[in-house]
Amino acid sequence: MYDNELMLVESFESCDSSCDQREKFSRKVWEVQLDGLKKRSADRMARSVMADAITPILKKLLSEIHDYNSLPSHDLSLERREHQIRVHKSFQNLMKHLSSMIHRYLNLKITALYDEMACEIGHDGFVRPLLTGDIIFTNCEKLLEIKYGSNVEGEETVVGFDDEVQTLLDQLTATCTMQLQIISIAGMAGLGKTTLARKLYSHPLIEYMFDTRAWTCVSQTYLKRDLLLGILTSCINDVNDETYNMSDEQLGQKLYWLLKGRRYLVVFDDIWDCKTWNDLRVYFPDDNVGSRVLLTSRDIELSLHVQGAKPTHVLRLRTEDESLAIISKKVFRTGVCAPWLEGVGKVITRKCEGLPLAIVITAGILKNNWSHTWWLQISASLHSVLVRDSSQYMDSLALSYNHLPPHLRQGFVFVGIFPEDYDIPVNRSWS
Repeated sequence: MYDNELMLVESFESCDSSCDQREKFSRKVWEVQLDGLKKRSADRMARSVMADAITPILKKLLSEIHDYNSLPSHDLSLERREHQIRVHKSFQNLMKHLSSMIHRYLNLKITALYDEMACEIGHDGFVRPLLTGDIIFTNCEKLLEIKYGSNVEGEETVVGFDDEVQTLLDQLTATCTMQLQIISIAGMAGLGKTTLARKLYSHPLIEYMFDTRAWTCVSQTYLKRDLLLGILTSCINDVNDETYNMSDEQLGQKLYWLLKGRRYLVVFDDIWDCKTWNDLRVYFPDDNVGSRVLLTSRDIELSLHVQGAKPTHVLRLRTEDESLAIISKKVFRTGVCAPWLEGVGKVITRKCEGLPLAIVITAGILKNNWSHTWWLQISASLHSVLVRDSSQYMDSLALSYNHLPPHLRQGFVFVGIFPEDYDIPVNRSWS
């Protein structure tokens, strides 16, 4: 343990037993030790941070350009000159960050992209007329592609849930309540319950705080045996044949003694009613070490029927701005919507009515074609997707399916043969 960690631990042990003080010092110790976790994923994090840093800078520049263009072209006032100065400052800030990000990759191609962007803005502090920002945006995308490759970041996008993430993190890691606690996330299908749960499950603080983490998918029809095996498989790297040959009761006992004395987090994804948890509750020991169980469900009243459960976190629909942010992050490297597509992009997000599932499906269709005509065509094809019956999502899925190339349609149909949340064996995949 490093010196700064020792100092924090000594402070923690010397403070009184009040919950607030111990919580404060515990968090400091955890933050220090989280450095080790962060270093192990430094490359991945650096890539994400550098790319994300461009987003607000490019947004500000495009906003400044929009404000500048809103002025009459014949306006020679001081206000117009001040707008020009702001555009130049934002542009210089963008170029500074791009240069620091890609200086090791400098070549003739990159230099040409820089020069083209500089010509777009103009020289000597004067912004050229009819500036749109299109070339600046496009070249930023090209520079990020050179730096990080052609694929947009594949991490699941969580937009608009910052408060929920922080609240749930606090409940999952709080030391004020060390008894086993049941925490639930609920909402209609497609709202992002699983995405939010995965965000929490893989959070560095969660990885550090819990000795054991496990994830299992429940769905509407399930077998108790499959759930127990799923949790055991998450906890044990190599589940042997002996385990698979055990009875349900033996599996439950094995799980109980595996979790006994450990601080564990177990996620039950897509649980439909309290019966599932009640059937398994006996296998989860409560040793007052801060263990947690996280449930995701479409039933917003689930917590009312689970003994000791905290009030359910009911997810909301996304706002129009949040919806556009999701599409931007899914489609564009910069995380900013192309200036020439922003108008039709807002129409598309409005038709998605704040439902993340519909937004993500639509983003997948828009991703590889940035023409205004294509986006208008997709916008015209979309209908209202906000429905309570999940079977009615077929229109949105059909839109996605119809725009797949023929060879991928076969794969789409193939995976549809398997039940929900079923692990598809690799040796059965088609080629």
